[in-house]
Formats: sequence, C-alpha cells, structure tokens
Amino acid sequence: MKNKLAPTAFALAMLVGFTGCDLQVENPNSPDRARALAGPDDVETLIASSFQKVWEIGHYWNNANFAFGHMASRHTATWGNMGMNDLGREPREPLPNSPTYRWAYVFEANWGDAYGGISAASDGIRAVDAGLEIGPGGERNARALAFAKTNQAILSCLLALWYDQAFIVDETTDLGGELETVDSNAMFSYAMGKLNDAESAVRGSSFTIEETWINGNPWSSSELADYIVSWKARCEANMPRSDAEAAGANWSQIISNAQSGIRDVVVLGEDSSSDSPWYDGLKSLMQENETWHRMHMDWVGMADQSGEYQDWLATPTEQRTARHLTFGDDARFPPENVEGTTSDIVSPSVASYGPRSRFNATIIFRPERGTYRQSHYGDMRYDVYTQSCSFCFFGDMEHMTAQEMDSYIAEGHYRMGNFAGAAEIVNRTRMEAGLPPAPTNPTDAVPSNGAGECTPRKRYDTQGRCGNLRDAMWFEHFETVFNVFGGLEHWHGRRNDLLPAGTAQQLPIPAADLEVLQRDIYTFGGGGASSAPNPIPPSVVPGNLNSALERAAYSLARLRQQQDARSRTTDLVIR
Repeated sequence: MKNKLAPTAFALAMLVGFTGCDLQVENPNSPDRARALAGPDDVETLIASSFQKVWEIGHYWNNANFAFGHMASRHTATWGNMGMNDLGREPREPLPNSPTYRWAYVFEANWGDAYGGISAASDGIRAVDAGLEIGPGGERNARALAFAKTNQAILSCLLALWYDQAFIVDETTDLGGELETVDSNAMFSYAMGKLNDAESAVRGSSFTIEETWINGNPWSSSELADYIVSWKARCEANMPRSDAEAAGANWSQIISNAQSGIRDVVVLGEDSSSDSPWYDGLKSLMQENETWHRMHMDWVGMADQSGEYQDWLATPTEQRTARHLTFGDDARFPPENVEGTTSDIVSPSVASYGPRSRFNATIIFRPERGTYRQSHYGDMRYDVYTQSCSFCFFGDMEHMTAQEMDSYIAEGHYRMGNFAGAAEIVNRTRMEAGLPPAPTNPTDAVPSNGAGECTPRKRYDTQGRCGNLRDAMWFEHFETVFNVFGGLEHWHGRRNDLLPAGTAQQLPIPAADLEVLQRDIYTFGGGGASSAPNPIPPSVVPGNLNSALERAAYSLARLRQQQDARSRTTDLVIR
C-alpha cells in the first residue's frame, strides 16, 4: 500500500530532517538552512555536510547499529540503551515501533539522517541550478554538484537497505505536491540509478575534494568515482531480504563492482569533545569489553572445539549461561591455556588475548535479562582507536575494506557455481589465521586436524559437525565485516537466512512519522511480518549420504525446537 504525504508535513519534515533522536548536539558543521544558503561558500559547506549523514548512519551509536548487531547474533549486551535489551530477547518480539518508546531513535535516526542529508544536498543543487557560482566563474560548481549527487545516491541506498518503504526525494521534488512511498525494491532501483548518475557526473569532471569532506581523504574525482562503484557493490549485495532473493541478485555485476571499486576507505577520527562529527561509536562503545560488548555465543561458538557450544545449543534458551571455549588452530581467538596449566582451560581466571579477540574472566551483563546473552568473549580489533583516550576517538576509522569487497566476490562466485573461486578468497583469511584451506567441493567438510578440530562448526548445530565451504564463507564474512559499517552483519545474516528465527528483517517507517502522516503504525519481527525464518535447512545433494543425514538431523532439531516452544508456552500459562 502506498502512503501519501501531506505537503505541510513533508515540508516540515524536510526542514528538520524528518524525525530526530533524543541526543541533540549543536554541530557547527551542519548549518541551518538560512545560514547555509547565504552565499557560495555556505552552499558548498552545506553540500559537504551531507556526507556526514552517511557517516552517522554507518558509525554512530544512537541509531539501529547496536540493536541490529545484537539481532544478527554477532554482538551481545543486555543494556536497555539503543534498544539492545528489548530487541535482543529470545524468542524474538515485534519491534516496539512507538513514538513513546524510550529508545525510539533506533527506528528514527537512520530515517532522519538520510532525509536530512538528502535535503542538504538537494538544497545545494537547487542553489547551483538557480545560477549560484561557487568559486570564481563557478569553477567549483561541478565538484559541488557531483558530491551532492553522490550523497543523495548513497543515502537513498541506505533507506532501501534499512526500511521497507521510503519517499523518493531529490532537488526536483515539488514540496507543494503529494508524494507517495515506494517499497524497498523500487527505492533500491532508484538508488542504483542515482549511483550510476553520480558516477557519471564525477567521472565527467576533474577535481579534488576537500580533505574535511570525508575526513582525511582529499580524493581526486577518479577516487571518488571508485568509491561510488564500491557502494554499488555494497548496496546490491546487501539488498536481498532472504536467501531466495539473494539467489536472484545480479552477482556478476556485484563481483565486477567489488573488484573495480575503491578497496579500502579509512576516515580520520578527531577529538569528539570539540563537537567534531568524525568519531565512530561502533569501534568504541560497540567493542568496549568492560561495559558494552561481548561476542554472541551463536557467533563465537562456531569456532569452539570443546563441545561446550553444542551443549549450550542443546540447553533450553532460558537456562543457557556463558561457557569457556577452546579454539584450536584459529589464531584470531584467545589461547586456550590462559595461565600455562591444563586446569585453566576448564576454568580460566584472568583475561587473555588473541590478535582480534579476548577472553574476559568476568560477566558484565544482567542475569535477569537472560543469561543466554552472556559471554566471556569480546572483539578487540579496534582497541588502538578505542583506547586513544577517554571518549576522544582519535585515529583511523575503517569505513569500507578490501576484505568486505572480497566477501561479496566470494559469495558471488559461490552462488554462480564457481566454488574454486569462492574457496580461493575464503582461504586467504582462513590460512592467515592458521586454518587449513576450505574445500572446493561444496559438499565436503572443512579439514580437521589430528585432534579432530575444525573451524567453523555448523551454525546452530547441536551435533558439532564441521562446516563446509559455504559455512566457512559465512564465518569469514562475519569475521571480517564486524563494526566496519553499521548493518553489515544483519544484512549478511538476512540474505543467507542465518538470523535467529523471528528476527525483524528490516525497519518500519518510524511511528512518529506515521502519526504525522495519519497512517496506521505497523511493525516487523517476532514471528509476524518480515520475520526471519528458522535458519536455512541443509540442501540435499542427490546420491550423497552425508547431506541426507544432515537434512534428517536438521528436521529432528526443528522438531525439538517446536517441543521446547510448546513447553515454554505452558510454563507461561502456569505462571
């Protein structure tokens, strides 16, 4: 159903950037409209500020990033902040899309940031189209227009990735007329067209952007164009809401864009006490092991060699507790022997560290909110940034990586039947971590060492069987994109049917906006609309006994889950 937006509501929404969040900080880099359109330099600053909305959506804490990282079973925490406690409960509940919900910014922030950035870019384009000259004789007009179009396109893509529907808005929009929402697929098609147009505009000019526009990156027009190409790969690969939808994606085009775009983007972090927009809440708070972050057992358990993860899975959800795991040959995880004695493997008492993760002896999350969300293990790859000083956030901040692009290439090869090509990419990070290469035959299990250890184990598998090439590909993807850009873990999980059952696959239009529009408030998840199905069942390869046994085991596990669910319902009635 298409929702019409009244002219008055739309004009107001564009002026204020649609809905806001409950933490408002004056940012001198985001001028108001009157100041922004006062002169050529002001308009250029306004256009430059539109990229900050891309940054906020992908890297700030006060939006959906924490909660959806938890919902992807990659990150875990029980705090109410950012909706983590409510949205991370199991069994999953519908998203509390309400204007009075304390953490309503989970639904509102990305929406408001996207339209705030699109509005700024559109205002700038209108000013230039009306005859404004930026620089002597308008020498900087082409640069300003190209950068504005780039940010319009990226923000439109993010609306398609996060929301089920959205409004198509740019400098041609008649704010005095009526607009209708379009569904996410139409928004995606529009965004990809805008990305193509932006690339053409950028490649058709020769310029260098200011270092502060994408902080620390004084890119040439060619480099900016390559960045747009990488966004095409990121946008198209992450758009599918299910494995079935992903099977129909244009993976040959995704591969081409991922190969030819920019490979690594690092933005320079600044002292946040100066109201600089250039800080990264994912790489600080969402990795801070003492308060905010641990690895979810659904994730770290895939690397476990002790059998504790399988026992954890076999335990009823509400009775699960944090376990001490061992990790075999995977050097990315903490060493098994913490203090040099065998007994410490069973009951380690101090923190230990691997190159990318750590063991924490203490449990920091509230048990009454679900011990199944507790974990001893946390990520530490961004500790240099996190510990630069207390809430200062100096240093390099990853925004896009070659490994992310390689993950899309590997998945594309796999889905197109080029298993050797997929394995070649997957094995780069596997072998760097000390693991043997994954097989090129998709039905073969990853090799185990002499002790019977293998990584990864199959996700959600109580039998602890060794994964195959696709499991290894999933595992490496989850490992390499953690906290690079908000949403990547959730989008990866939904397009591969890996999210816990009932997890919301996308966001609804925020309730506060629906009220302004005089539309019914709706939501997703909890087994209702746009809920993740039960994790993908194994495929049956004709004539292959192992795959037939795998499917039978899956069916048995599903039956047990249904019985457990009925038992929980009975318990609730008795209480």
